[in-house]
Amino acid sequence: MSQDETGRLTLPVEQGIDEELKGLIEKWGADAVRNSDGTQLPDSLKELGLQVYSTLCMIRTDPEWACEHPHLYQQKFLVSDGVAAEGETLEIDLLAGYCAEQFAIDTRHDPKDWWQVFDRTTGDEVETAHWDFGPERGVVIIRDATAHHLYDVNFLVYQVWDSTSMYNALINQWEGPHPPPVDPYQPEVFQHLLEYLDDWLAANPKTTTVRFTSVAYHFTNIYGDRAEPRYRDWSGYTDCISPLALQDFAKEKGYTLTSEDLVRSGTFNSVDRVPTREYLDWIDFINEFVTTKLCKAWTDKVHAAGKQAMMFFCDHWIGTEPYGDRFGDAGFDAIVNACKNGIEARRIGDVGADVIKEARLYPYFFPLNLRNEPSFAEGGNPKQECIDFWVFIRRALVRKLLDRIGFGGYPSLALKFPDFIEYASEMINEFRTMHAETRKTAPNKPAVKVAVLNAWGKLRSWIVKEYAWGGMMEALAGLPVDVTFISMSEVEKNGVPADMDVLINTGDEGTAWGGGHHWRNGRITASIREFISNGGGFLGVGEPSAADYGGRFFQLADVIGLDMETGLSKGKAKHRAETEPGHFILEDQPGGVDLGYMADFAYALDDATNVLLQDSDSVRIATKEYGRGRSVYLAGFKFSWENVRLLARTLHWAAGKEDALTKWFSSNLYTECGAFSETGKFVVFNNTPEKQSTIVTDDEGNSTELELAPHETRWLDIASFRSSAP
Repeated sequence: MSQDETGRLTLPVEQGIDEELKGLIEKWGADAVRNSDGTQLPDSLKELGLQVYSTLCMIRTDPEWACEHPHLYQQKFLVSDGVAAEGETLEIDLLAGYCAEQFAIDTRHDPKDWWQVFDRTTGDEVETAHWDFGPERGVVIIRDATAHHLYDVNFLVYQVWDSTSMYNALINQWEGPHPPPVDPYQPEVFQHLLEYLDDWLAANPKTTTVRFTSVAYHFTNIYGDRAEPRYRDWSGYTDCISPLALQDFAKEKGYTLTSEDLVRSGTFNSVDRVPTREYLDWIDFINEFVTTKLCKAWTDKVHAAGKQAMMFFCDHWIGTEPYGDRFGDAGFDAIVNACKNGIEARRIGDVGADVIKEARLYPYFFPLNLRNEPSFAEGGNPKQECIDFWVFIRRALVRKLLDRIGFGGYPSLALKFPDFIEYASEMINEFRTMHAETRKTAPNKPAVKVAVLNAWGKLRSWIVKEYAWGGMMEALAGLPVDVTFISMSEVEKNGVPADMDVLINTGDEGTAWGGGHHWRNGRITASIREFISNGGGFLGVGEPSAADYGGRFFQLADVIGLDMETGLSKGKAKHRAETEPGHFILEDQPGGVDLGYMADFAYALDDATNVLLQDSDSVRIATKEYGRGRSVYLAGFKFSWENVRLLARTLHWAAGKEDALTKWFSSNLYTECGAFSETGKFVVFNNTPEKQSTIVTDDEGNSTELELAPHETRWLDIASFRSSAP
């Protein structure tokens, strides 16, 4: 193979299939190999001249030492199941409903210093004098309870089985020890891990890249008493809690956090909740420790040993905050993340730090997939899974190309599916072609710049509430528009950035994605009105600007031209709007519009609202001119190729840049294109398993008709295209 046909690929390895692995390395052109959980690098591969990524999970890598120091395990607060009192005395079994293999109640620290008991019926905390802990049975006994009130307990536990190790063991039905995670915030652990890393680096001279998996603290992943997932939040900051850290937090921030600040009645500060000041301060506190102290100490040692340091942006990533201001100080040379769609590809690609960016693709070489269905096992179809993932990843890569791709798991399983091996080879070469044709230059500058507005802003870029609005973000991930994320607090402080064309606000009332209580802040709503009145655009999806306040549900009802009936104003007459067909936004919708999950009961305020789609109860799509600007309302959005085109048209119309839509434009909505004028190339790709015909138009009005095979990607020369245009 030539240089352009090899490289940019990381292959997982395992022992016992040395010759098969050498054949796969040759076929796929891998230039790096790595071990996966439970595997080691075969000696025979160490002499092939490949980069060697060695996976290292520091906090569980020395289980023998950890088991000798159980007081140094990672800790967290859990919330007991609520129990209704039947009399004055109530007994609550703390771990009822939780997996006893994952957690052990903390009996080392005085419960009355750290735990809290609540009467959830009144919302009051029960004074410590009225409850006691029975460590022998793991129960809290409440005295002077009020009959028929509901009580629960926030209590500290040790995590005795690491969450990732537990997941891997459960999904693969592994038997064996349960490695516990140690807490590097504890000075004894911090020092031990540094010494361990010194020894490890000396013992692994062939390693070129240390792939930290990930760093210190796992995202929230709680299992129930049947070892089933009970609560999971990829952004959750619960596994980094300890009395020592809480004491240091109080010294640094000037106030004391309670258990309730961190668990919030059992919702554990879900990323879907509007973050409180206390929770944001906790994130900041842990982030400073993890990046500037822990990561920097590790990466300095790795660099001193002449190796690169890579972070897996998954599993134990909490505290690193790749979209935060400190990530560049951590010292990583590369970042890799699991990637199954365009959202996740953009989550990697848009990280601002100057690091190598790699996607670990799905399907993972495991018997079961993410839905616990057969994958690399009897009855599985990993080739089709791979195709389904790549279609979405590819369109995102055209907008923001990554440096590398790779796989994980056990290649012995993948080798049992030769059709997967063949398709993966084609896909890998398609990725390399992107690099060869673009030389990793950026695509032509988009005409439209959009800002996704929510309570989190940049810190949670490309994180979504998938069941409701993930489809819109997936569509956005591959569109030729410039995407950024902005928080409500930033708008309050600085207004809407002057270089933005369109603000997007999606989500349900009260959620972080919608904006929650921030919509009651007049400085925010006034700033947004000013932005739109001066010529900006606004796209609201679902329940945009929603907060029951000031006689309105949509706080930007005047901008959107709509409000929503919530059952509190039934006596108010609703304006009967006429639907106007034939709008720019609705072109390319031959089968009609299907938005999927939709918010109900939006109604037009007056005739200034241009209703494009409605049913008997609800406006589904509407537009409005507001000052020199424009707004669009969509009642919902599910991912479909028709809706991808709908979103593209919506954003260009809202920005007042309709003409820009058809510059480097593919007429067939099942195909898309992108131009790279710096290298003189453009690409057209077919998103479907059927043959498609399309007319491609450049930014000078030249056009040509193309026939694309199923899922084909075709690169063409811009100069040749223009010279042959009629």
